Amino acid sequence: MNSEDTIASLYLQVKNEVTHIQGKLTFEKFQKIHKDFIKLSSLIDKADLFSNNENFKEIPFDNIKYLIINFDHGKFLDKYAVSSQLSNDSDPLKRNKLRILVLEIVESMIWKFIKLVVIDLKIFDYLKTINDSSVYNELNNWIMNYYELRQNEISNNGSKGFVKLNELEQINFKKSTPMERRDMKINKWKLEKELKERIKILDENDIKNGDNNDDLDDFNKFDDDVMRRVRIDQIVLAITESISMLENFAMEREMLTHVVGNAIDEELKELRLGDLRLKEIREEENDSRTKGKFDKGFTDKVEYLNKDNKNNIISKEGKVLQPFTIVPSNEKRKELQGKVFGTGQELPTMTVEELVDYELANGGMVKPSEPEPEIDEDDYKWQDSETYRLRDWDNFTDENRKGSGNKMSNLG
Repeated sequence: MNSEDTIASLYLQVKNEVTHIQGKLTFEKFQKIHKDFIKLSSLIDKADLFSNNENFKEIPFDNIKYLIINFDHGKFLDKYAVSSQLSNDSDPLKRNKLRILVLEIVESMIWKFIKLVVIDLKIFDYLKTINDSSVYNELNNWIMNYYELRQNEISNNGSKGFVKLNELEQINFKKSTPMERRDMKINKWKLEKELKERIKILDENDIKNGDNNDDLDDFNKFDDDVMRRVRIDQIVLAITESISMLENFAMEREMLTHVVGNAIDEELKELRLGDLRLKEIREEENDSRTKGKFDKGFTDKVEYLNKDNKNNIISKEGKVLQPFTIVPSNEKRKELQGKVFGTGQELPTMTVEELVDYELANGGMVKPSEPEPEIDEDDYKWQDSETYRLRDWDNFTDENRKGSGNKMSNLG
């Protein structure tokens, strides 16, 4: 059996396994299907079925169905990777951390599918020659904008970089009115509904092939051009679903990151997803991004100045580069460094009580009010003095009207 026959046989096997999943998937079954997907992807890569130098029109009909393997694999992991390993009553924190790891892996698989079909093979350029629909332009523009944001995130943050929700909103709301955005969503929904009806025959054919059923007359009655068009519809539907998945992933991943943080436990990295080169996907992308990374000429990391180098304190031209203190000797410098942490100079000291007294005296703090003394109605001496005090104040205000002070000296 040659490589193409092996790929075709394994493809039907994987499609049959996924189609016949019923109820909760056990971990053993999940691992079996997962490894079959990995093996199938590896065989396709080794066979060089697709090249960046060719366009979509040049791909043979029998190979078109293999374009969506990464998409199907990503959907499978998204649905079963967590539920097959952790029950609903397991630790929520552990489930959330595993979900973040799965989202990282699935996003890479979905994007690998989109990049191959849309950016490398330029499927939308081919579709425009058949049907110049505005929906294809909208989908292509969205993907190219996402591609730019994703490159920036991975270049800046490595394999942990992902497109944030606010960045996706910039794509969705860029140069469009509310009515245009509404029409775009409606057109996308109509396209998905139409495509799902068209590709039903493919799902039925894959099931029959998987069951080794020879009754394929309904499928074989169509010519190659019709079936090629149906296969293309299957890919376009996968693209529209991928866009929805990427939008949902951005929202879910940002929410989970706020809950559990960015750190993923080492045990989760090996949680039954290892040995299948899944983590290498983002690492390979990170390497390809950083090799051609633009040199900004500065670093946004915290810098450390070597204080033993005198050139870092005063330049050759005599310009002071950072604050410093002149000391008579190294012993004095060590003494000052031992007394004060941070500034490199001695600072005046003050106790808390002295600080409070100083602030009270200079109006920096409000002095707590003292309780008013109780009035003794039988104390006639106090009442007479209070009466004279109030009477004197009334006489003063009558003789000195408000604002009648030394105006001449206050005119400035």
